[in-house]
Amino acid sequence: MPNVLLVANTAWYLYNFRLPLIRYLQQQGFHVELVAPNDHYRSLLEAEGLTVHPWAVNRRSIDPRVESEALLDLIRIYRQVQPDLVHHFTIKACLYGTLAAKAAGIHHVLNAITGLGHVFLGERRRSRALRWVLKPIYRTIFTARRSVVVFQNAADQELLVSMGLIDLRKTLVIRGSGVDTRHFHPDHFPALTRTIPQMLFPSRLIREKGVRELLQAVQLLQKWGHQFELKIAGELDTGNRSALTAKELQQLQNSPGIACLGHVEDIRPILAAADIVVLPSYREGLSKALIEAAAMEKAIVTTDVPGCRDVVDHGRTGLLVPVKDTDSLARSLELLLLNPDLTERFGRAARAKVLQEFDADLVNARTVAQYRHMLSWKTSPSLPISA
Repeated sequence: MPNVLLVANTAWYLYNFRLPLIRYLQQQGFHVELVAPNDHYRSLLEAEGLTVHPWAVNRRSIDPRVESEALLDLIRIYRQVQPDLVHHFTIKACLYGTLAAKAAGIHHVLNAITGLGHVFLGERRRSRALRWVLKPIYRTIFTARRSVVVFQNAADQELLVSMGLIDLRKTLVIRGSGVDTRHFHPDHFPALTRTIPQMLFPSRLIREKGVRELLQAVQLLQKWGHQFELKIAGELDTGNRSALTAKELQQLQNSPGIACLGHVEDIRPILAAADIVVLPSYREGLSKALIEAAAMEKAIVTTDVPGCRDVVDHGRTGLLVPVKDTDSLARSLELLLLNPDLTERFGRAARAKVLQEFDADLVNARTVAQYRHMLSWKTSPSLPISA
């Protein structure tokens, strides 16, 4: 029974994004253990019968002393568990995990790039400086002989290859974590009679999700005389440098026509009640929120950026707008508000696309095939299975 260790910088990520993969791995005969910092979701994972090794990492820190301690703690865990394969999610886990694997003599490393974040995409002086400092480290980690790198979309893959940080031959694209289309099914929820249209923004409250632009678009729609309600299902991510300020959150909560729901444990009833799902994100790895919305037959308005346009076919399953373009966002929402038949048609096509491309069983089978390919080599794998 191969022993696999899944590693992330939050237990929240493993619970919300990788629990179907974990269950699938167990069904396929793998022994799975997890590594993540202590948070509320650790107890939920342990309630699933899983072993969670607490990792002393701070995802916001860049303090050399704190980071050294995080690396040493991960080395300790790897030496203790001695897994056959480690699967890292998020950049910090990929960086430290690859180093820890080498120190612990672990030869099979799968590094999953779930999104590029500030270091790769930010234009502030601090981000550019960090990028310059970290580039040689990234190059060393991502070209390591023991490592295969998985991307959620081809645009992120192409960017890192163009920056010289990665060998294209040692990469592959697996499109997100998939969605359980049996669980996310519109037939589970009765049709509702609504007096006004419902829109839903299903995401954390950080600037890169387009919260400011959405608020401005809502104000435009109200100015044009449209009646609707916008529900915001997401909490303030205080661990993220781009989290809304207390003042911005207060403005959002006090805005007419907007209901802030906070974190929603089961998003399906909220999705079922919505007519339109909107996410004006600046960039995604691959938006699971949009895939879940599509699985529930919801028309989507989102931005024409990597990780969003991979989910939505413009004019067939939803509408794509330029990033940070408030007017285009408002006009696209207006089009769907005025044309409920078009909204329903988009929703039906959206679910059909999910069934064909994003069903969790398809995605997880691809991941397990890569595991088996890597484990078939006595030491480090040569190339990913897709090569």
